[in-house]
Amino acid sequence: ADVRMPGMSGPELHQHLVTSGHPIPTVLITAHQDAEGRARALRAGVLGYLTKPFDENDLLRCIHAAIGHRRTDGNGS
Repeated sequence: ADVRMPGMSGPELHQHLVTSGHPIPTVLITAHQDAEGRARALRAGVLGYLTKPFDENDLLRCIHAAIGHRRTDGNGS
């Protein structure tokens, strides 16, 4: 999900899914550098947080993390 969407942000969508009992692995994508927002999203359980432009391998790592429910920051860790 995009971090900045009309109506509901990506982090808000993630929180809504968690509180509604439907947590799904969430990867957020943004074009805006926001270290605090990234840290806050990862603390909230978001599995990946990518800043555009990102390497396709980082996206693949996030997808694999989502499938395996492992956390990744999209930067190889």
